[in-house]
Amino acid sequence: MYGIIGALTIFGVFLLFVSGIFDSVEVTAQQQFQNTENHDHETSVDLNKINEINRLAEIVKKNPENHETLLKLGHLLNDNGFYARAIEKYNKYISIHPDNADVIVDMGVCYFELKQYDKAIETIKSALKVNPKHQIAHFNLGIVNIANNNLAEAKEWCKKARDIDPNSNIGKKAENLLKSHN
Repeated sequence: MYGIIGALTIFGVFLLFVSGIFDSVEVTAQQQFQNTENHDHETSVDLNKINEINRLAEIVKKNPENHETLLKLGHLLNDNGFYARAIEKYNKYISIHPDNADVIVDMGVCYFELKQYDKAIETIKSALKVNPKHQIAHFNLGIVNIANNNLAEAKEWCKKARDIDPNSNIGKKAENLLKSHN
């Protein structure tokens, strides 16, 4: 009787182990950062998106004053991993609309993705000059500083992000990041 119970217990534990129930899930700073973006990020580039990038680029080329399309092009380039080209479009847009903190933060994200952490920090901080309460900017500065091995600085930025609105999605993510990096 004890042998059967023991065998069933071992078999049950084996099934749980194989099913992945004991696997730990660890969200990296990079994943956390990408989850804060206002845009849906795809992990691969498809032909339809390349065609859309080319279509928007043609519209902007024919009409450089079409700022809305310029911004859409920048976002699409960013979302599809063309970070250097997105930075170029964002710079052009920001030169016309310097008060758009969201676009400045998006440009900082591009620098982050290119692993240019100092430039990402500088860029995102410039968004805070436009909007000192930009919660995503504060949170992203935490993420960039984690990636740049500045843990103390990262914690300060995450605390600021959390304190802006602790009940928001970003506030909760900041709190979770703080807890995970104690």
